[in-house]
Amino acid sequence: MRPKSRLWQYGESLAIAAIIAQLRKPSGRFGKFVGRTMNMGHSRLRQWGLSRISFEPDARILDVGCGGGKTVRELAMAAPKGKVYGIDYSEDMVQLSKQVNKGLINSGLVEIQYGTVSSLPFPDNLIDLATAFETYYFWPNLTDDLEEIRRVLKPGGTLLLVNEVYKDDRFEERNAKWAKLITMQIHAPDEYEDFLSKAGYRIVEIDTIPEKNWITAVAAKK
Repeated sequence: MRPKSRLWQYGESLAIAAIIAQLRKPSGRFGKFVGRTMNMGHSRLRQWGLSRISFEPDARILDVGCGGGKTVRELAMAAPKGKVYGIDYSEDMVQLSKQVNKGLINSGLVEIQYGTVSSLPFPDNLIDLATAFETYYFWPNLTDDLEEIRRVLKPGGTLLLVNEVYKDDRFEERNAKWAKLITMQIHAPDEYEDFLSKAGYRIVEIDTIPEKNWITAVAAKK
């Protein structure tokens, strides 16, 4: 097999860099492509995470960092008498999520808007379930942001965190590389217990798939 030329290697590096730049905050035409790709690529992770919880058909649900909008759509289909809110701090992801959920928005089941986890545009005690898929890595202040989600949750309301990376010695080399490239925070399962408890939650379940390095955390507002 012939070695890759320097030009090929340079082009490959540029492509990887372009993708990495979009993972934190997808934007522009390429960002929308990344958003659609994540809608499909995270399907199994999303289904696994959602299998860890249950909620009523009339639940009010918030998806923090809704990205391409597929999670919002699946949540709305499972809560046909409720309301699903999606927020994202990328205007382009807000637009994409609105496109993906156009029919559900028109029927009043879904509402998508620009927003940040640090300052949620919702009143206290509104939400039955808050979800965050592959987004906590980038929150600016983890404890404060978890407390902000707690503010909008109803007493006893549920928070679901789902991530395909957690701190584990078996994946240390790979994870450290990605953490440096994207400037992302990752934690071990016992650290999830610590930061969720510190933010005022009761731990319901922390589950992992070790061979995939996937993790879900389910917690309730005290």
